Amino acid sequence: MKKVFLTMVTALLCASYGFSQEANVEIRVPDGYQGFIEQENRFHLWGEEKNSVALSTTHGFYFNGHTFVGIGIGLDGSGDHVILPFYTAIKHVFLNDRSVSPVVGVRMGSYIGDDLGTYADLSAGVRFATKRDFALSISLAASYSEPFYEYDYEWNADYSTSIEKKNKIDFSGISLRFGVEW
Repeated sequence: MKKVFLTMVTALLCASYGFSQEANVEIRVPDGYQGFIEQENRFHLWGEEKNSVALSTTHGFYFNGHTFVGIGIGLDGSGDHVILPFYTAIKHVFLNDRSVSPVVGVRMGSYIGDDLGTYADLSAGVRFATKRDFALSISLAASYSEPFYEYDYEWNADYSTSIEKKNKIDFSGISLRFGVEW
């Protein structure tokens, strides 16, 4: 699985480098406030859950036209379980004056759901800019969400409870992410 992920990341970066060799077209260099909305389909590597769909929004500022720093919140759902990650995001755009440019990003934070836990995300992809303050992106992401367990609670006749671990729920996985930047 690691080889497939690394191959896909390498292919995306090589493709974006090849496309970025085009003549410079008047592309708006990112500056100041920027907002993102992204949708992803995640394939889980461990645990009971197999796939999930996530939606996230991130808001912050571009510094020097290349580096974005912001905060965000998401919604990640799979079967009977939903988590709400909240995070700090850092994104770097290479060759930001081109219509097609490579992008890498990191998210670090926590999530709220059936339990509280740590959330981290690393992504690499391609940004398709326009002449206006707008861009589309596609990227591969590796996400980590601290696993949690489902529990069964039973009330006994003497009003005490017994707790039994049922399933390990792990939202960690590899995803394909589509985004809009404004």
